[in-house]
Order: sequence, then structure tokens, then C-alpha cells
Amino acid sequence: MRPLPEPRERTLFQLSYPLFLQSLVMFAVMALDMMIWSRHGPGTAAALSVAGQVMRIAVEVSALMGIGAVILISQQLGAGARRAAERTAEVACLANGALGLALGAALALVGPLVLRLMTLEAGIEADAGLFLRWAGGAIVFLCFGNAAVAVLRAFGRSRLVMALGVIGAAAYLGLEVLLVLGAGPVPALGSEGAGIANLVLRAGVAMALAAILVRGMGLRLRPRVLLRRAALARRMAGLAAPSVSDFIAYGVYQMVLLAVIATQGEVAVLARAYVMIAMSFLTLVIMAIVQGCEVLIGYRLGAGDREAAQRQALRAAGIAAGLSMGCAIAIRLAAEPFLGLFSDDPQVHALGRSLLTLTILLQPCFAVNMVLFHALRAVEDVRWPVIVSQSLSWGFGLPLAWALCIPAGWGVEGVWLAFLAEELAKALAMLRRWTVRTRGPA
Repeated sequence: MRPLPEPRERTLFQLSYPLFLQSLVMFAVMALDMMIWSRHGPGTAAALSVAGQVMRIAVEVSALMGIGAVILISQQLGAGARRAAERTAEVACLANGALGLALGAALALVGPLVLRLMTLEAGIEADAGLFLRWAGGAIVFLCFGNAAVAVLRAFGRSRLVMALGVIGAAAYLGLEVLLVLGAGPVPALGSEGAGIANLVLRAGVAMALAAILVRGMGLRLRPRVLLRRAALARRMAGLAAPSVSDFIAYGVYQMVLLAVIATQGEVAVLARAYVMIAMSFLTLVIMAIVQGCEVLIGYRLGAGDREAAQRQALRAAGIAAGLSMGCAIAIRLAAEPFLGLFSDDPQVHALGRSLLTLTILLQPCFAVNMVLFHALRAVEDVRWPVIVSQSLSWGFGLPLAWALCIPAGWGVEGVWLAFLAEELAKALAMLRRWTVRTRGPA
């Protein structure tokens, strides 16, 4: 077998294209998930959507150690300190696994309370609760898996990550069809079947990743390693905490915006939901480039080449903007068959087409913002981007969305125009910060 090239020799394309292909798989899984749930019944689809929203914070927190690990490992590899990078990888996986145990316990205790506070219909609340019971057990495997994937990505093993993603997605969908819809002697379990499928898949992937890390990379995943290097775990958590808090705050922000959109009626809510599926795919495309760029910037900085790091980020921002805009155009051209997957309501289709058109203009701004936000994180400038991003979201974007949606009477299109203005402001702010930050010490 031909040896893999050293991480610092890899290009953005080599690191990103497997992640881009993986994003296609993830998009397909999201769409097929919704179809499977809807096939069992609208109540099941509603319950699992609610449960997914409740789990969102836990899922965002599960990225904690992985984010910090990518920053440190890429810099250590860039400096030629491979052994230090391996120790960082060990601590990241063990610490995130421990975090998963805490998150699972918290989800078991808090999840039912949150469902009651949402004043759901009895059937939806019961089905969502069933799913969350199984999801609480799966979260520990999710946390370990997220850290392990981040480690593999930092070591330049993106193709392996892609292969595991494809295999895992196929296994998950097959198991979900069997358990949710039933077949032969297997009864249709609905939301509980989805929870069981989630747990089995997460556990299987975690075991496969552990085998790769231990046997393929020679890492030692023993609890005492974490105890001896607790300071390193705290450092990784400190690097990642601002970004994770930003993701959590963004989720809450989206919930508030959904409340604003809900004032416009059911058609507005449905159109927003379907277009957000398309936007989730576009975000995955951008994040594939972001993650590859983040690793390369760490390599450049580890090697002491600040100018190359600056060029890398700006080039990646341009690529992400162009690619995501091209994908948005393609989705808009295929709007009718895409929206037809979920609804045949002509009002939903008309509003969805309008939102997809505005998304074409939104995506380049969002792409530049995301690439440079994470580039700043790669140079350990983690607090300023979060403060600016949240300030613009809550102090500018949200009031503008409300004003354009309700008082101005522009409805959901007004919210999308506010998105556009907000992302443009963020992109300009991140560009300014990146330019200043990489000229010399901040």
C-alpha cells in the first residue's frame, strides 16, 4: 500500500473533497429520515422533529473536545511534533467520552421536563420521550465518535472519515426502515424504533473508530491518560468553548426566529422548514471546505508561515463562496421536484421558490463569514469572533427580521433579507479581523 503523504503536503482539495462527499451523504440521510418518519405517520415525524430540537444543545456540546483537538493537533503536526499530537488525540477522545456520560445523564433528567414545558399533544410528547430515552444512551457514543472523527481529520485521514460516514449512513437507514416501519416478524416501532436504530448505529461506529485509533494509529485510550493530562483537556475545552457556545446561541436564535415566522401562518412555517433542509446541505458543503482549511492553517502556523496561512484562508473563502452559490443556483433550478418531496401545496411551493432565490444571494456572504470565523479560531482568536457574531445576530439581525417580517409586512421574505444583511455584516467584520490579525500579533 502506498503510504499517505505527510499532512503538511496535503491540499485543500485533498482534505475537503471527502468531507464534501460526506456532506452529500448526510443531506441524503436527513431527507430520507423525514420521509421514513412521515411514512409511519405525521405524529411520528412531529415527535422526532421535536426530540431532535431538544437534543440539539447536547449534540452541539458533543463537539467540544474535537474542536480544540483539531486546533492543537494541526499545529503540533505542522511543527513536526507527532508524538505530542498523538497524546492530544488520546486526551480528546477520552475527555469527550466522559463528557458524553454527563450529557446522557442530563438528557435523561431534563428531557422529559423540557417536553412538558413545550405543552405538546399527549401522543407527540409520549413518542418524543421514547426517542429521548434511547438517545440518552447513544450520546456517550456520539461524543466519543465526534472526537475520534476530529482526530482523524486533523491527521489528514479525511477519506477514511468519508468511508465510515457512507457505511454508517447505509446501515442506519436500513435499520431505521426495519425498526420504524417494520418488516416480516419485526413490528413497526415508530419513534422508539428510531431511537433504537440511533443507539445501535452510534455504538457500532464508536467501536469501529476506537479500533482504528488503537490498532491503526497506535493510540492508548486508557482512563489514566486523561487523569495525567487533565490540564491539556482543560486547554482544549477552553479553545472550543466560545465556538460551542456560539453554536448553542445560534440554535436558540433560530428558535426565536421560528416564533416570528410562525405569526405568518402554517404555509410560512412549512416553506421555511423545507428551505432550511436545502440550506443545511449548503452549510455542509461550506463546512467541508472550512474543516479542510482549518487543518491547513494550523499546519502553516505550526511551520511558522503566517503569510501562507493568511492566503490559505482568503483562497478558501473565495472557493466556499463560489461553490455554495453554485449549489444554491442548482437547488433553485430544481425547486419544484425538491419541494415536491415534502408537499404538493402550491402556496408552499411559491413561497419556497422565493426563499430559494434569496438563498442564492445569502450563501456567498455566509460562506465567507464561516470560513474566516473558523480561520480565526485556528489561530486561537476564539472570543472576538463569537462576541461579534452574537452581537450582530441579536442586536442587528433579529430586530431587522422582526421589523421586515411583521411591521413592514414582508413576511418570511423579510426574514431572509435580514439574514442576508446580517451575514454580509458578519463577513465584512471577519474579513477585517482576519486581515489585521494575520499581519502581526493581535
